[in-house]
Amino acid sequence: MTEWREFKLGDICTIIQYGYTESATFDPVGPKFLRITDIVPNIIDWSTVPYCKIDKENYEKYKLDVGDIVIARTGATTGYNKRIKDSINAVFASYLIRFKINKEIADDCFISYVLKSDSYFGFIDNAVGGSAQPGINARVLSQFSFLLPPLPEQKAIADVLSSLDDKIDLLTRQNKTLEDLAQAYFRKWFIEDASDEWEVGKAKDYFEIGIGKTPPRKEEHWFSKNNNDVVWVSISDMGKAGMFIGDSSEYLTKNAVKQFNIKRVPKGAIILSFKLTVGRVAIALRDFTTNEAIAHFIYRNLYEREYLYFYLKTFDYYSLGSTSSIATAVNSKIIKDMPFVMPDVETLKKYHKIAAPMFSKIESNTNQILTLQKIRDTLLPKLISGEIRVKM
Repeated sequence: MTEWREFKLGDICTIIQYGYTESATFDPVGPKFLRITDIVPNIIDWSTVPYCKIDKENYEKYKLDVGDIVIARTGATTGYNKRIKDSINAVFASYLIRFKINKEIADDCFISYVLKSDSYFGFIDNAVGGSAQPGINARVLSQFSFLLPPLPEQKAIADVLSSLDDKIDLLTRQNKTLEDLAQAYFRKWFIEDASDEWEVGKAKDYFEIGIGKTPPRKEEHWFSKNNNDVVWVSISDMGKAGMFIGDSSEYLTKNAVKQFNIKRVPKGAIILSFKLTVGRVAIALRDFTTNEAIAHFIYRNLYEREYLYFYLKTFDYYSLGSTSSIATAVNSKIIKDMPFVMPDVETLKKYHKIAAPMFSKIESNTNQILTLQKIRDTLLPKLISGEIRVKM
């Protein structure tokens, strides 16, 4: 360990730079325009990243290169970061900060793992404090310090961790392909070829709908970081998950769940975010709880599951709002009363027969992903601290 030296993030960068200010558009008018929301999921899905207009001079200034690390500087995801793995025609938005690593000193892949460590996020938490609107700047981020082994050892450590992430990425992409296929069938059967004879009612007519709850935030003893406590899903957790979700970044004690009578979401139920970020949908991998911004739908028949999932995912929530701000217009009553089209049982069963095997494969892949993530997250602090050494 004598050859390991302490560095600050700013010491190992050749460029530290705020992003480009422009409006995003889904019209292909220029390069891809990477935003905070695009770096929150496990992988960057470039197919969903919008575009922006930009002149040649600014394009050269803000163009993303493989190995660049971008960090969110504002909002609930302050500190979140991604290393650019793909060679793609893209620039980055103003709420991101780009750190270009000096490759003579540090391996950018190794640094990306340092920026996923508990010590890094502890640094972020201390920097933003209890701000109502969290935020951080490049000067403060540059002060984050960590131990840096010799370059060959950095690369060896990064290889171990990235081999796990490569498997996670492969399974994640496979899940997306399967979900896209199941959704294509949904659109064909239930949107393009929809029948006027199908029953129309309110969501509460067909499903048991419950709402989560948050204990008093000032009473910290109700909350936990121990994953042996009760999983308590937030909208942010949903943003990082795929079709299935089974874990959270924060937990509740069993006493909190009992004291505040927080409803349990049963395994298999479908959850929907309806405040702040409206319209995120996921299926419960296990029993858990959620905060008050999330509703859960319990179906009566298994053959309704796949239809319900995509109905909620493709529903136009802006049609429910009574104001210009959908984030504040939708409440639990509106969600329970939302219009719901229920096809005939025979059609639902036919769709279930096609889509259920895809959902099952996605669920199996998701469980593998969670296992690989736990292995990676267990190894990460031990490897980047030198507690476990890698043979070179």
